[in-house]
Amino acid sequence: MNILDLIFPVKCPVCGRALGERQICGACRERMPLVTEPCCRHCGKPVLSPRTEYCRDCSARESFLDEGTALWIYTEKMKRVMADFKYGGCEADAGVYADELLRHRLDRFRRWRPDYLVPVPLHRKRRWFRGYNQAEAVAEHVGRAMGIPVAGDCLIRARQTRPQKGLDDVQRRENVRNAIFPGSGEMRDALRGSRVMLIDDIYTTGATLEACGKVLRDMGVCKVYFACLCIGQDY
Repeated sequence: MNILDLIFPVKCPVCGRALGERQICGACRERMPLVTEPCCRHCGKPVLSPRTEYCRDCSARESFLDEGTALWIYTEKMKRVMADFKYGGCEADAGVYADELLRHRLDRFRRWRPDYLVPVPLHRKRRWFRGYNQAEAVAEHVGRAMGIPVAGDCLIRARQTRPQKGLDDVQRRENVRNAIFPGSGEMRDALRGSRVMLIDDIYTTGATLEACGKVLRDMGVCKVYFACLCIGQDY
């Protein structure tokens, strides 16, 4: 342990308990509900019955996304954890959450074989205010671990949308309509014909990810997958 560890001890990102290394402590891990079967075959959202193939959102629309997964159920506790990650200046916690994604979803990521990781973009003003894009921070850690480049500038959020929290399904779709656009021309050419995995923190109805998926399809991407830290339930 060095002097910085004594002055600024590494803490559990959930409860703040001092630890010897950056990780989620055992007590918090037990209270963070992992997504398990039965799940929607398309987005990975927990469903009530194993006889249910698709959640209500996925069964009611055509999708620009091929398949997705998430790690934790978006409970009240996880809402607080994700709020700290997004708004509390906790960019360093991205490595912990990325490690958890890889610990539980690595086999799936390898099956998907993405050529690029694409974080869901923030509007420049929101990014400036927070100091970082939490989705990009997670993507960078996952990318380094898997040896996959992160195309952080291939999508831009040209319009500052309202927070999706508190909006109904229709409002969420309208909120992100015409908000996501292609980024740099160089990356647009590189992505054509590739397999992409979008990275985001929270999946509720999928409106934001669908908006990103549409733009990526228009750019010529052949497969669009996604991975999120948290996802809501279909019941």
